[in-house]
Amino acid sequence: MKNKPTQYGLLLAAITLILFFAVYFCFIGFNYYIISIQVNFFVLPALYTLVSIVLLYKLTNYKKLSFLKCLQYSFTTMFIGGTLSYLLIALFFNYIDLNAQQLLQDQGLNKMLENLNSEYESIQNPSEEITLKYNEYVNYLKVRISRNESFFTIKNSSIILSVLYFFYFIISVLLSIFFRTRISNATIYSHSPTQ
Repeated sequence: MKNKPTQYGLLLAAITLILFFAVYFCFIGFNYYIISIQVNFFVLPALYTLVSIVLLYKLTNYKKLSFLKCLQYSFTTMFIGGTLSYLLIALFFNYIDLNAQQLLQDQGLNKMLENLNSEYESIQNPSEEITLKYNEYVNYLKVRISRNESFFTIKNSSIILSVLYFFYFIISVLLSIFFRTRISNATIYSHSPTQ
C-alpha cells in the first residue's frame, strides 16, 4: 500500500464498517447501545490515531515534513475514513434497518432516564428546584421515547460530523507537532559502498 492519505482513509472506513457490522450482528440485543458507545469512544479513536501515526511515520521515513503537511495528511486520512463510514452507517440505519436505529435510540434514551433516576435518588433531601428540573427532564425523555423520530437526521448528522471533525483536527495537530520534528531515517536506507 502506498503512503497516501486517501488509501489510508479508505482503509479506516473499511475497518470502521467491519467493526460496525461485527457489533451489529453480534450484539444487536440487550446491550447494543452500550457496546456501540464503547466502540465509538474507545476503539475507534485509538484506531484512527494509530492509522494516522503509521501513515506519518512512514512518510517521515523518506523526508522531513512541515507541520502543515503533517496536519494535512493526518486530517485528510481521518476525514475520509470518518465521513465515508458515518454516511454509510447513517444510510444503513435510515433505509435498510429502521428497527436497529429505533433500538439504538430507545436504549440510549432509556439509559439516560435510568442514569437520571439513579442520580436523583442518590440526592438526600433534594430541593424543590432540583425536583422540578428532574421532573421536567424525565417528562422530556419520556416524550422522546414515545416519538419515533430518526436519530440520523441531517441536523443530528451535521452535529455528529462537526464533533468528529473537531476531534480529528485536535488529534492531527498533536500528531503534527510530534512528527514535524522527527528526523528522517532516509540515510539508513541509502546504499553504502561495498568493501
